[in-house]
Amino acid sequence: MGIIRQQTIKGTVVSYFGAILGLINTGILFPRFLNPDQIGLILWLGAITTVASQFSSLGFNSVTARLFPYFRNENRNHNGYLFILFWVGMAGFFLSLLFYFLLHPLAVHLYNDDSPLYLDYLIYLIPLVFFTLFFSLFDGYNRVMYDAVSGTIFQDIVFKILNMSIIFLFWIEVIDFSQFVFFYVLAYCSPAVFLFILLWWRGQISFASNLKFVTPDLRKSMTSVSLFGILNGLSDKLANQIDRIMIVSYIGLFANGIYGTMANFGVLVSMPARSLRKISSTVIAEAWKRKDLKSIAQIYSSSGLHQFMLGSLLFIGIWVNIDNVLEIVTDRFVDGKYIILFIGLGNVIQMLSGVSGVVIQASPYYKMQTVFMGGYGLLVIVTNLIMIPILGINGAAIASLFSTFVFNVSKYLFLLKKYKLQPFNFKYLLVILIALVAYFSGYLLPKMDWFVFDILVRSTLVGVIYLLLTFFLQVSDDFNAFVSKRLGLR
Repeated sequence: MGIIRQQTIKGTVVSYFGAILGLINTGILFPRFLNPDQIGLILWLGAITTVASQFSSLGFNSVTARLFPYFRNENRNHNGYLFILFWVGMAGFFLSLLFYFLLHPLAVHLYNDDSPLYLDYLIYLIPLVFFTLFFSLFDGYNRVMYDAVSGTIFQDIVFKILNMSIIFLFWIEVIDFSQFVFFYVLAYCSPAVFLFILLWWRGQISFASNLKFVTPDLRKSMTSVSLFGILNGLSDKLANQIDRIMIVSYIGLFANGIYGTMANFGVLVSMPARSLRKISSTVIAEAWKRKDLKSIAQIYSSSGLHQFMLGSLLFIGIWVNIDNVLEIVTDRFVDGKYIILFIGLGNVIQMLSGVSGVVIQASPYYKMQTVFMGGYGLLVIVTNLIMIPILGINGAAIASLFSTFVFNVSKYLFLLKKYKLQPFNFKYLLVILIALVAYFSGYLLPKMDWFVFDILVRSTLVGVIYLLLTFFLQVSDDFNAFVSKRLGLR
């Protein structure tokens, strides 16, 4: 657990610094200097890029996470694994490029009415998909080098600082919107370049081949994991991005700009889970290789509790400040108020499940994760088809919450039945009770005139009450030990 704790703490710090930068960009600067339809365009390009690059990876991130331990050998350049990884990525990219040119006439037909904000920027999908694809592949490779933080730094900090600079140039009218999009795309592509340079500098880049190492049995396993990884990863990205794509289709870019801006506040809740999933995937894969179910159970149980503790604190911290959030984003986004509630609750549920998906993905029953992810993706699409026409952007958020709940309950029941893994206990109820007490303490506080001061006072009150109750009710031995050590109580 040492390396998981160390990397998770580092990754969480980096993620939240990045989240602050992202909040400044998308929560403060975007709403003030861009129109909602322009924001909607940026988010739409990002959603298409995410789904297309996931498809282009051909499921090979799953191969890296699950089977790289069999290739690991520093003295032999990990038996040519990077050579295979690179050419699989190139094959996937050319496949996506083929689909781009085949579907381009359809896009012209579908979005002809909005051509100034769609068709003029479709060409940017080519570099966006290429660099996002290889960032994903190299980041997966970097993680199995036991570095889950560097990729996060490049993606969550470097990119967002560059983005902030571009917004500033747009604000002072040095560049127009078309130039803004051009520089935004360059910044979006930069993390892949920086990560490649880092790996090269460390001497971890070698494209030497060693195909003889790939025995028929290993090739069969790689093909199987890759095929299921395609379905698994694509379902995941569809589940997370399809709402933005469907909102554009049903309502338009303006609504997508409101939805995406407000959803970003709800997504803040899940930031710590990203680093934990990244580094735990490698450790859990090694544990499955050793058939060490005890270590897996410990990681599964501990991750769920600590993620739920942190997720609940972040959720109540955001929701107790909802009026302040609306002041930050301006009145143009008031229709998205409850998007934060539903998306935030969905992310709390996601964190409550801990690393259940990683455990299943690395287990002998890894194919079941594909079944769950496929069902999740399908459920998100179906519920969005039903809810968006009825409730608009709030319907998309409710669809996401419902689908996330069903998805995580399914994973929990599977691990309980197959491996008797049961992470829940009375401490989870304590977390809910503590969260309610802390929330209503902040909710009952009178509203102050200046929203910045109100955020500081209200958030401090909620945080102090939450952390004190968590400590004195001994919800987590790890948390109490950490606090006691820092305060010199032990």
